[in-house]
Amino acid sequence: MLLPAPRVPAITGRAAALAVVFAVLMGLLLVCARPWYASWGTTLEERSGPLPGDGLAPGPVHETRAIAIAAPAAQVFAWVAQIGQDRAGFYSYELLEDLAGCEMPNVQQLDPALQRWSVGSKLWMYPPDELDGLGHATLIHHEPGRALVFGTNTPSDPPGSPPTGSWSFVVEPTGPSSSRLLTRASGGAIPTLLGAAYTLAVFEPLHFAMERRMLEGIRALAEGRPMSSTRDALQLLTWLSTFALFIATGASALLGRAFWRRLLAFGAAGGAFQVVTLAQPSPLLGFGLVIAIVLLSRPSASGTSGDAARVLEPAS
Repeated sequence: MLLPAPRVPAITGRAAALAVVFAVLMGLLLVCARPWYASWGTTLEERSGPLPGDGLAPGPVHETRAIAIAAPAAQVFAWVAQIGQDRAGFYSYELLEDLAGCEMPNVQQLDPALQRWSVGSKLWMYPPDELDGLGHATLIHHEPGRALVFGTNTPSDPPGSPPTGSWSFVVEPTGPSSSRLLTRASGGAIPTLLGAAYTLAVFEPLHFAMERRMLEGIRALAEGRPMSSTRDALQLLTWLSTFALFIATGASALLGRAFWRRLLAFGAAGGAFQVVTLAQPSPLLGFGLVIAIVLLSRPSASGTSGDAARVLEPAS
């Protein structure tokens, strides 16, 4: 006999179902992904052990990351010492940085003139004439050839206030031609509920995605391999595509037909967005996920909406 498919909820029910799926996605981000990306690449000893700069600014340590590099520590530190908007850039997703107004340079060779630091020097992330000159961190600890530690502030800190956090870069030799590059961040979230939500759901994942690319960019350059702007652009396109599908499938599930199918596609697109931004697989795999979600979100081949589908069972 013909059995009716699950009843399509009214718009309030649809909104509630979308909210549940969104909450599940956020739970996966905070419970599963966040511990992984907060300690990406590190050993237990690196996560729990002291690093230069610890205790120089208030706030707990909340991120320690590391990457192994097949190059001498001195060579790796030379690349690290060039970071900055007014130096060699951040070896990350330059296209995304420029879309945010950073006007980031793209220097892929060593230049001793860009490697000079002293306590009080500024690490510019935006051009000095933008953001009222506040787009920078300040060097608070320097160990030549080993460590740069910058004091940081949140947007809610008064201009000119002491650092409320830190961002450390430490290079440790592991052999004559090998080393490990570690980063560590300390400090607190913006002290409001909205600020904390922004920090956990937006700033921290985005900061990881950019910092991971920076670490991998430094590794490539220190090992004598150029960074690929084409691959970076394709990677960013997978981010944009999965996020656009997340919004589109959510809107179509709320207002359109094939509710259950598009609700499933909404969850799949949200999961895919987390995968391509955090795990950063090859763009080929990313575009494969995009195609799969597009196919999933299409109405059934019968030409009717998924909401009016029927299930055929043998008569009893």
